[in-house]
Amino acid sequence: MLKINFVDFWPDFVKDNNYFFHLLNTKYNCVIDEEDPDLLFFSVDYQRTNERARYKNHRCKKIFFTGENCRPNLSGTSEATDRGYHTGRCDFAFTFDFIDEPRHYRLPLWVLQIDWFNKIGYKNPQFVLPQDQINNNKYISTPKTKFCTTVFNNPVSMRGEMYNKLSMYKSIDGYGRPFGNWFYGEDKKYEILANYKFSICFENSVAPNGGYYTEKLFHAKTGGTIPIYWTDEKCSLDFNTKSFLNLNDYNTMDSLVADIISIDNDQDRYEEMFNEPLFVDGKIPDFALPESVLGFFEEKILC
Repeated sequence: MLKINFVDFWPDFVKDNNYFFHLLNTKYNCVIDEEDPDLLFFSVDYQRTNERARYKNHRCKKIFFTGENCRPNLSGTSEATDRGYHTGRCDFAFTFDFIDEPRHYRLPLWVLQIDWFNKIGYKNPQFVLPQDQINNNKYISTPKTKFCTTVFNNPVSMRGEMYNKLSMYKSIDGYGRPFGNWFYGEDKKYEILANYKFSICFENSVAPNGGYYTEKLFHAKTGGTIPIYWTDEKCSLDFNTKSFLNLNDYNTMDSLVADIISIDNDQDRYEEMFNEPLFVDGKIPDFALPESVLGFFEEKILC
């Protein structure tokens, strides 16, 4: 039996229905124990409840996970703040970061968008895509009757600038709080994306070491669009860069817009990029596979 607990995660996080619970449950008999856990998972304290403070002197191994653009606090003070996020001191960490640290495992947020354990969803995320549908699903095969969309709640300047520049060519349909039509659910997002040739899916920032890749590119590509993305050049270590457009590969945003227009008017170029798989040779990188992540737990954390 393995006693675990989760604190300071995002709203609607379910302690016994999430990626880490089901991953560990493939090998161990996991139970939620809020009083005396063996492992305590915590995140950036989205709701500022600071539940992890209860375990400051507890024997449990403290494991930090974040999908946000902030660094793990593996050797600093008991509490720290990075980019506005609260990062408590941890013994081990799972983040997107490329760092040389034996107590850290690189696990970017896009990995958690895959239904590795046949659970359909975790409430938040409400829907996760089955592994066998990454390269071929109903969203990809839906006829593309519209030009471009974008889905976001955080109106960072780069997203707005891209939206405005490309809108000068053709109208773009926006979804999310800035557009007054926010909705809940990844399945709804997929239903929207399926109708469009392109989607703007910029990250909200780029990490100092690279590697900050959330759900945005994964949703855009597996939802049937050609993603218009913004991130660092290390994304080639995770993804097939022939399958999407990355602002980082262009000298200016205007040159990216010009290339989008060219692809929109060249069916052969469009189909070539559309048919490229998200991952090189259609194969998910080894580090993202559940057995690799479980191996880190067994070799480093549970040894």
